[in-house]
Amino acid sequence: MPRNGTRYSEEFKKNTIRMINEGRSVQSVAEDLGVSDQTIYRWMERDKVKENPDQARIQELEAKLKAAEKRTAELEEAVVILKKATAIFANQHRK
Repeated sequence: MPRNGTRYSEEFKKNTIRMINEGRSVQSVAEDLGVSDQTIYRWMERDKVKENPDQARIQELEAKLKAAEKRTAELEEAVVILKKATAIFANQHRK
C-alpha cells in the first residue's frame, strides 16, 4: 500500500472516481486499489470543484469569510483585554 507522499497519476484518480460513479462503494475501491478511503473522498471533492468553477469560487469566498471572522474575533478579544488593562492602570494612577 503506498504511503507518505506517493503521487498518483491523474488517470489513476479519474479511473478510481469512475469506478465509484459506476456504483462501487468507496470502501471496496479503496481496498482493491490500496488507497485510503479519505484520499478517494478528497479526489472526488477536487473533481467536483474542477467540474464546477462556480463552486470553487464559493469555497474560496467561504474560506476568506471564515478567516475574516476569526480575525474579527481576535481583535474583539484584544479590545476587551486592552479596556481591562486601561481600567487597571487608571485606578493605579489615581492612588
